[in-house]
Amino acid sequence: MISVRHALSRWVAVLALVVGGLAVVGAPAAQAAPTAQAAPTAQAAPTAQAAPRAGGTTTICGYTQVPAGWAITSEDWAGCSGYGLFTITDLSGRTSIDVCSNTPMPGGWVITAMQNGSVCGSYPVYSLLKVTDQTVLQDCGQSPIPAGWVITAIAANTAACGTYGTYTVLLPSTQTTLDVCGVSAVPDGWVITTTRSGSGAGCGSYPLYSLLKVTTETALRICAQGDVPAGWVVTAVQSSNSACGAYHYFGIVKVTTQTSMQVCGPSTIPAGWTITRQVSGSQCGVRHLPHHQDGSVIAGAG
Repeated sequence: MISVRHALSRWVAVLALVVGGLAVVGAPAAQAAPTAQAAPTAQAAPTAQAAPRAGGTTTICGYTQVPAGWAITSEDWAGCSGYGLFTITDLSGRTSIDVCSNTPMPGGWVITAMQNGSVCGSYPVYSLLKVTDQTVLQDCGQSPIPAGWVITAIAANTAACGTYGTYTVLLPSTQTTLDVCGVSAVPDGWVITTTRSGSGAGCGSYPLYSLLKVTTETALRICAQGDVPAGWVVTAVQSSNSACGAYHYFGIVKVTTQTSMQVCGPSTIPAGWTITRQVSGSQCGVRHLPHHQDGSVIAGAG
């Protein structure tokens, strides 16, 4: 008979085998480490749009500012959700171009003609010319006049410019006297010496001004609608004079070596001079400033 101790020893051994087998058989197999995923391929950066080439064209929406040096050359008002799709053109290297009239007017260009057409929708088309070495031009009445230029004639209701009329404009070069239309700007250093009707002189309803370029003169008589040159003072005022029509006539003197002068109210007091007293006198007429009487005696700084 098997002893109790022997039987227990066998059962313990069997149990150890069973438990060991379960430990070996039941343990899950080790999982392989996941394979590393390849990093996503880097996407190429979007290709930058090339800047429009000089003298080239591009399109913008109507709410976009037109770049300096460019002009609108056509308009599709159905584009850009009703804001309009504009074709713009670089003016580099150009001396003439047709543009839509709502384009910003480039500096140094003038309008020489206008016409209607569908290319700009309801806006007319302007023909522009770049001012380079010209000394005489014909432009439309709505055109800017280049600085230093004067208007010498006006033709109304022309084929080129319609009701705006065509202006003949001139750049003074060697001239010291000029006749210009009353709508013209007076260039710096020039004064108006006479005023007369411009109807027979090609200025339409505008008067005709005779201009003088101030060179070596030290005393002049000028019409009051023009500027008194810097460094000059008004020493006489005539309220009625055939030379200036409805405008006053000023006697002006250039300040040189004087140390005391009597000037009229419209005069600017030169820098370094002071008013020493007020005087009355017919030579200044009724043209005076509120703080002056008919005239003031002024003294120089030294």
